[in-house]
Amino acid sequence: MKKVCLILVSVVLLTEFTALGQEKEKKIAQLFNGADGCFVISKVDNREHYYFNKDQCKEQFSPCSTFKIVNSLIALETGVASNTELVIKWDSIRDPLANELKDVDPFKYWIQDQSMKTAIKYSVVWYYKEIARRIGEKQMTNAINDLNYGNKNISGGIDRFWLCSSLKISAIEQTHFLRRFYNERLHGFTAKNIKEVKDIILYEETESYKLYGKTGGGKCSADYVIGWYVGFVETEKGPYVFAMNMKADDFKAFNQNRRIEITKEILHILGYI
Repeated sequence: MKKVCLILVSVVLLTEFTALGQEKEKKIAQLFNGADGCFVISKVDNREHYYFNKDQCKEQFSPCSTFKIVNSLIALETGVASNTELVIKWDSIRDPLANELKDVDPFKYWIQDQSMKTAIKYSVVWYYKEIARRIGEKQMTNAINDLNYGNKNISGGIDRFWLCSSLKISAIEQTHFLRRFYNERLHGFTAKNIKEVKDIILYEETESYKLYGKTGGGKCSADYVIGWYVGFVETEKGPYVFAMNMKADDFKAFNQNRRIEITKEILHILGYI
């Protein structure tokens, strides 16, 4: 009888745990509001993992502006930028902005000189295109190979390969890179330069957590737009790396803050923050 009772208790606990998991999955799915979304998070010691829509998390997409993390690292390591204060002057002829975007966030901040700090904050594409041109194809190829970043394909052009072009990476691969980035174990990159880039992607600091990350997005397919948010969060439970992406019909489904808010809601649902 005692053995039967133990089995019954185990079944009840397993059923309750499964139901709890299903309820969390339902809440996460609702956050994407009909878009195809995925989310992956893992502890930086690689011992704890959670996936939402794992199949999509395995699928490679253009990194878009999430690549600014990598571009910044390579610029510092190659000496193209001596620090994150490097200022590049805006050239209105080379990098014009459409009139309809001049009062729209974050584009309205693009039409001025930028440092690496401001360029990553406002996701300034022209700044990082110029950074990539200064790095050059040979140094960029070597660095991407050293980092083992995604499919490592930069054939799409030195100043656009990460923008709906040849370079592709999955959400899971993003977390593999971010884990090594957080732990300062990137082959060929100094701890000093890694720390500098960490500092400029700090998004939010509260009494209970610090959130670091970078958004990205683009019209990379005739069928959908892709949106990203990748980074890491430091909490009382420990540091975790994460990546989310979502496929939607158009950009109206998300903006920069929405991608971040979805991520924060997921972190809350899962009990990380």
